[in-house]
Amino acid sequence: MFLLILASPLCVQAEGRGLRELLGLAPVEAPFLRADEAFTVSVQRLSDGGVQAQWTIAPGYYLYRDQIEASLDGRDLVAADQALIPPGELKNDPEFGQTQVFHDELIVRLRPPLEGARLVLGYQGCADGGVCYPPMIQTFDLETLPVIEASSIDLDASNKVRDGWTKWRDDPARLAHLLEIGGWQTNLLIFYGLGLLLAFTPCNLPMIPIISALVAGTPGKRSASRAFMLSLAYVLSVSVAYAAAGMLTALLGANVQASFQNPWVLWGFAGLFALLALAMFGLYEVQMPSFIQSRIDSWVRRVRGGTLAGTMAMGLLSALIIGPCVAAPLAGALIYIGQSGDVWLGGATLFSLSLGMGTPLLLVGTSAGVLVPRAGPWMVYVQHLFGLMLLAVSLWILNRVLAPSYSLILWGVWLIVIGVWLGALNPAKTPARRIGQGLALGIVVYGAFVMAGGVSGGDRFWMPLSHLRGHAGASVQVPFKPIKTVADLREELDGARQRGQAVMLDFYADWCVDCVIMERTTFTDPRVVQALQPVLTLQADVTANDDEDRALMAHLEVIGPPTLLFFDASGEERRNYRVVGLLQADPFLRHLEEAWVESETQ
Repeated sequence: MFLLILASPLCVQAEGRGLRELLGLAPVEAPFLRADEAFTVSVQRLSDGGVQAQWTIAPGYYLYRDQIEASLDGRDLVAADQALIPPGELKNDPEFGQTQVFHDELIVRLRPPLEGARLVLGYQGCADGGVCYPPMIQTFDLETLPVIEASSIDLDASNKVRDGWTKWRDDPARLAHLLEIGGWQTNLLIFYGLGLLLAFTPCNLPMIPIISALVAGTPGKRSASRAFMLSLAYVLSVSVAYAAAGMLTALLGANVQASFQNPWVLWGFAGLFALLALAMFGLYEVQMPSFIQSRIDSWVRRVRGGTLAGTMAMGLLSALIIGPCVAAPLAGALIYIGQSGDVWLGGATLFSLSLGMGTPLLLVGTSAGVLVPRAGPWMVYVQHLFGLMLLAVSLWILNRVLAPSYSLILWGVWLIVIGVWLGALNPAKTPARRIGQGLALGIVVYGAFVMAGGVSGGDRFWMPLSHLRGHAGASVQVPFKPIKTVADLREELDGARQRGQAVMLDFYADWCVDCVIMERTTFTDPRVVQALQPVLTLQADVTANDDEDRALMAHLEVIGPPTLLFFDASGEERRNYRVVGLLQADPFLRHLEEAWVESETQ
């Protein structure tokens, strides 16, 4: 088929010709563009020693990804992994079948060192209307090309527009590529935006009740300025800790946040939140020691009782304890730091990422300080509400160290307490109070169901009694085979290679919220289970974070869970298709299809 394409300059489909066309009465169609008009390519040298090749693709035309070639004085840059070609769009092409293509624009970065002067670029494309062009070749003399600053590359007008925010957010390899070719201003802005998206993920939502309780649940005079200062202190301390932990992770090769998932640390932190909750109920007063308070009074005159220092300490601990799951933007920055050694740019992007994650917290905290009633009996209810929220955070942390059924029992008790606090047992004399009492009774009843589910061995909060339906109602799930060590992985890959079987490896941990969500949603979706039937599905449970877990993650250069790795039938990892972070069923299926299609075409 490929030879047929080469035999003719243009292969035009001639389907649907009717009598009007044969008689010359059909409307005259615009001619197809010449190859040099449909695809124009320009090349520029970069100040860091690299080269940027940019294709401008006319509307209605596309380039094939697997036909992009680049050589320098005869040396194949694609084979040498010096040509950074981004993933394309999947297209069911009539000539080549499922393949990846580019529309509108393509930017390829050629990484230094580039030794030579004669650059040869090869490419091939087609028109949506059915015209396919023969392979094209252009030659450039690098010594005659102008040099531009690497930071001046306009990424907003390049491939990231085509891929969209979601693909950049979910792919650490692309994010590491972005850091490598982009300017620092662009990187900081993009990672701030990615942080805003991550702010609403399950791993970060527990920080909302923490900052709300710290700002609005503390006795004393409240104002917008004080609430803003406390919120800013919390967000900045979280950002500093997040950036520092990320930089240490990249340099030391170990997930610093995962090191804090020790059961003793988690029990201690859960106990700390429980004590803070009891203070909200008025059982005792929490104050900073006087010798610390006197030292900070000079620069926190408007913040009473040393609360600013306590808020900053809570922010530092929250960054290390609350959100240990690894997301793609974090992994991308860590990959860049580890490969380039540019700790400062990597740290700055991590700080910008965490600032984006903290922006909603800043708004929530400031609003809590302004909107919450300032005095009167309402203040007692407000403090009790934040106390219950802090108890929920404590239980959320204990989920990582307790058996699921025990956690379910505690959540049931918490729901019953919430219902009673809302007035489930109080007399209701007005219609509005009766409605409120009905809702409160509903919470109490559901709490009882949750407790019953935990006592009977259940583990699902939203379906606490589903396990009692027996095998007839049991949901399907991906059958993961556990592995622990590098030797286990090699043994499984060798066996799969002999069988000609692809492999997927899932890194999981009980303390990783996103891992648990994927376990209960993505990997129980019947479509996902069916799609993975031909695949050997392995799982590395790194909950213990022991020496063997760390050795396996270091061997595969995995930052932390949740991470999915894909290996083709030859045992080679499809590195560009790693998944870091939460992925629901629909995007997972699309990603799986792209990974296998790419594997089959190479």
